[in-house]
Amino acid sequence: MKSGNPSDVIYKEVVIVGNGPSGIALSYMLSGNLPFLVSDQHPDEMLSMRLRSGLHECLVKQNLGHLAEGIEGRSTNPVSLLLDSLLHPCADIGIEMEPLVEFKKVGVEIDHVVLGKGPPGGSWHKMDPYILTLSLGTWMALPGLPFHSRDSGEKRAFACNVANYYVNYVREMNLSKHFNNNALVTGISPLIPPRRDPQERERTERLKEMDQIYVSESQSLAIRMEYEQIEAIPSPKSCLISDAFNYLLSRGHRKLKPSRCCKRPREALCQGLSPDRKIREVAQYRPMARRNTDRSVSLSCDSSTCDSFSSDSLRNSRSLELKSASRVPFRISPVCDPDQRANWAVETRNVESGESTTYHCKYLVLANGASDLPNRLDFSKTKKDPSWLFHDLRSLEYYLDHYIREKGVEEVEPVMIVGAGLSAADAVIATRGRNVPVVHVFRNKSADLNKQLPENMYPEYHKVHQMMKDGGSTYPFYTAYPEYQLSDIDENSRSVILTSKSSGDIVKIRVSFAAVLIGSRPDLTFLPPDYNLGVKKNAPIDCKTNTLKIDKLTHHVDGFDNLFAIGPLAGDNFVRFIPGGALAVVSELYRKNNNYVCRYT
Repeated sequence: MKSGNPSDVIYKEVVIVGNGPSGIALSYMLSGNLPFLVSDQHPDEMLSMRLRSGLHECLVKQNLGHLAEGIEGRSTNPVSLLLDSLLHPCADIGIEMEPLVEFKKVGVEIDHVVLGKGPPGGSWHKMDPYILTLSLGTWMALPGLPFHSRDSGEKRAFACNVANYYVNYVREMNLSKHFNNNALVTGISPLIPPRRDPQERERTERLKEMDQIYVSESQSLAIRMEYEQIEAIPSPKSCLISDAFNYLLSRGHRKLKPSRCCKRPREALCQGLSPDRKIREVAQYRPMARRNTDRSVSLSCDSSTCDSFSSDSLRNSRSLELKSASRVPFRISPVCDPDQRANWAVETRNVESGESTTYHCKYLVLANGASDLPNRLDFSKTKKDPSWLFHDLRSLEYYLDHYIREKGVEEVEPVMIVGAGLSAADAVIATRGRNVPVVHVFRNKSADLNKQLPENMYPEYHKVHQMMKDGGSTYPFYTAYPEYQLSDIDENSRSVILTSKSSGDIVKIRVSFAAVLIGSRPDLTFLPPDYNLGVKKNAPIDCKTNTLKIDKLTHHVDGFDNLFAIGPLAGDNFVRFIPGGALAVVSELYRKNNNYVCRYT
């Protein structure tokens, strides 16, 4: 479907940007699969006591902030820590216990779409397929489908098996209908100007609460009869009726003066704004309301009428609230077309056909991970990289293998690797495993790969760390350049130029390939350019040092009522914490929408 025509716009209640583990987990819960607490026997006694009051109840309807109090772990989001504690009790200390929650398909299926550039699983399909995961294989599982893998006799899993698991998960959980796997998001724009001022947002929330007025059908009929009597016999001093007039006429840009309780301006009669007309409109829409499950009365009006609903008229409308046992919601719906209730427009392009599609949605969730854009060195930002310079391990391995087959391994020049993280360590291991010399460049002499990785589980990374400290004197095919940086390249001679951080010495080395592996960042170029969503304003988003600023309990992006973020964008960089972020979003959607119900069975 091509965009540019109003009829080509697709409306969805929720649009999720990103089809990796974050988008998959959220789609699973939006499809009605909700967590129920089946046990309160947790080793943490304080958590166990808090769980007792909600035993056998759905977590979506519970106070997640209260349940998550005091839980600590490798996430800063309390709901992520809570659900991880219930799915993997005491996992960090090596104890394997049965989960305390069970997912049941008892919730409403919320209409949504998951947008991704490739197959479900996101960046897992771009990794070296035979790299082992940092997390245990069992921790790579999403709710509802276990992941069992003991690759190479390890408890960790190969990246290719994890990627295949996510593809199978979408199929097994019947989520395929919600996935558009060849969609590149090219632009996002608000259909309603976002309220970024916290004080204004609070004031608007109060107005929304005031707008939830309940009037029973019998009360509406009584008010109508009173109006008819007033038309026949004027009553000059009836303040109750004056308030009622002000409430109804406020929908039509008009308001009666308090001193003229029952007299209507002549202009109002000429323009057809009489109370009788307003009552006829209520009566006209009442049969439609009776067909609704929530028995709500919904008035259809144009946008200009809805925009005129002022705070003064809302305060006057409070006089219509009558205490009664039988009450139904009285809501104003701007228009019947669902597209007009949308808050966001999401523009996409099919990566295969090139066709464009526009989605309108009420809620937008950013779940597009952290590895879309590789970090670059300063010299590489201003000119085009040569064909032998890469920013990902998979490309390096692919072209290096072809190069070895063409020239023979003895004729291959060294491979330069820049970086001191785990990706750089993977590149060192892969290159030396092909008997190709490695020139390893990193800025800090005392670089540590990761202090939280125990040696017994991650021996390959600790060996690279030893090589970095040793400098390469006792390890074949390895030379370290600590406290050096790649300052430039000579494309013609296929050489790299290194500069010492301390002395300023310059070294020029011929290489076969070079790989700059210094981290990555999310691609948020589709957002409006003036959106500063990070914790550090006006700084690039980095999923480790500058995540999106969110409400920790709801995962609302700060200042945007209908924009959410989960996964690495919200600081959850491990798969085991991702379902908690999805739970936070779904719980907030259920709180905002009373028509989202759970069928407790």
